[in-house]
Amino acid sequence: MDDKTVSNLVVRVFLDASEEVLGQNGLKAVLNYGGISDLLTNRPDCSFTKDFTDRQLSALTSSYISIIGTDGARSLLRLIGRTLGQKTIGMGIFDSFKDLSPDEKLYKVIELNAMASGRGTLSRNGGIIVYDNPQCTTCAGVTYDHPICNLNTGFIESIIRWCGITDRHVTETECMAMGGKTCRFEIQPID
Repeated sequence: MDDKTVSNLVVRVFLDASEEVLGQNGLKAVLNYGGISDLLTNRPDCSFTKDFTDRQLSALTSSYISIIGTDGARSLLRLIGRTLGQKTIGMGIFDSFKDLSPDEKLYKVIELNAMASGRGTLSRNGGIIVYDNPQCTTCAGVTYDHPICNLNTGFIESIIRWCGITDRHVTETECMAMGGKTCRFEIQPID
């Protein structure tokens, strides 16, 4: 039996952001394709209770790749990631970090995201914040010649903006879809 490692909040906000971008019928098509159509009417609450498995989370994200192809899914997942970030910010989940410096605020938000999703670690490497996610479900079972985990990229982009940081950007520097051991995101200075 699969362990339940993903919080209700992660799945709920992903569903809400997907519906905002795709509309209800678009979300319904994705959920039907992934064999999880019950989530359309039976959405989880916004708690940190972990009621979802990696396989269920992967069914959500991989459905986009299967339906519209990798290139289309990369763009769409980035937009959904940005929307997901905006929705999460709007829920007030990160309000306790608002008085921190922009860099600390960014670090704490990504750290909380890793905890809520049940995957990944965060570290600093000089002036670069590194989020490593060897349990990534976005690219599970996918092989591609470019990084494809743009859901995380879009989410982090929205958090960078919320923190008021204008001199950094996020890049996925390693992706399991390309044969990497992890999906690695680096928040680094803009050249």
